[in-house]
Amino acid sequence: MDLRKSLGINNEGKSEMLKAKRLVQYINLKLAELGQPVFKQENDVKFLDLANDLIKSHREKNRLLFNYLCPADQRMQNFLDSYLSEFKNKINIRIPSNTFVLDSHGISRVLSLPPDKDDFSSDIISSYRIKQGVLHNPKSDRRTTKGVFHIAEGGLPVPDDKKSVPKKVFANLLM
Repeated sequence: MDLRKSLGINNEGKSEMLKAKRLVQYINLKLAELGQPVFKQENDVKFLDLANDLIKSHREKNRLLFNYLCPADQRMQNFLDSYLSEFKNKINIRIPSNTFVLDSHGISRVLSLPPDKDDFSSDIISSYRIKQGVLHNPKSDRRTTKGVFHIAEGGLPVPDDKKSVPKKVFANLLM
């Protein structure tokens, strides 16, 4: 892996941001390979048609490796299997193995907003594309929380300001 390239730095030390259109095509290719919907523009459909055989080959490799998890995901799966072992006959909880990987510089920035717009607004947030990245402006500050935290039983003691729930509640949330 080329660390400088993954950070978006070329040999002269300047930023090497992929052009947005090329990056959107790359994201579309990755989404098509995962069987997910893509952002369609006229030229992109032709591009995806050309890459169809490559996509089919990659899907087949993913199908063969469906049960493989990277070491960090495997540790999480082992914990879930151990922690929820009493429900293993009723509930089969598996960490997803077919995921979208941010493997190139700039992908998360492009995914933060619709590809054909420089802003996005909803009832909870307004986001804008700016030179330094993407600015997310929430309607209310979410650093404070309202309500009650619930913690699944069976681990560390539950603090007095939290409420405990049975493990089965946690298991049902993961289904």
